[in-house]
Amino acid sequence: MVYASDNRQEQLANWILDLVEILRAKGGRTWRLLVETVSGKTAAIALDGIGLRLRASGGNELLLTVEPLAESEPLIFRSDAETLRDAIAGRLSVDAAVTAGDIYVRGDLEDLRGIYAVTMEILADSAINPQLQRLWEEFDESWERPSSPPPCRALEQQKPPYGYLVNQVSEDVLRTDVGE
Repeated sequence: MVYASDNRQEQLANWILDLVEILRAKGGRTWRLLVETVSGKTAAIALDGIGLRLRASGGNELLLTVEPLAESEPLIFRSDAETLRDAIAGRLSVDAAVTAGDIYVRGDLEDLRGIYAVTMEILADSAINPQLQRLWEEFDESWERPSSPPPCRALEQQKPPYGYLVNQVSEDVLRTDVGE
């Protein structure tokens, strides 16, 4: 995938830095979770093909460095703006987006659980924090939309499919008797 290196990259980087500063100013549980989860780590992310490398250091004084992403660097997060908009607006759950492949995440279990917890806290804070609401509004108004918006899916269609892994096992293996 070729990552753009235009003003959209800079705009995305600024929004991420603004998000961190809003969370720092608010403090509390969300900030503590963010610091615990990301301090000392690097992440390669992409939104609508705009790739960035995020590097967090400094513990409680969290310093976030945002740089352009090298083409060969493997991503740990990838999504698109419409999925992000739907999740922020509550039209799509994060779980359903991950299950459907609209959000791609990769990492060890501890990191994934931490990022999930931070994401849920940020979404919960968004309902009551005017600074976060302004940030989301700016993103919604400024970030390019696709030429035709995707249809809004009903909640019933967002239900994650269960049994996916077992459905991938061949019938003859499932019928194998492993008795004594």
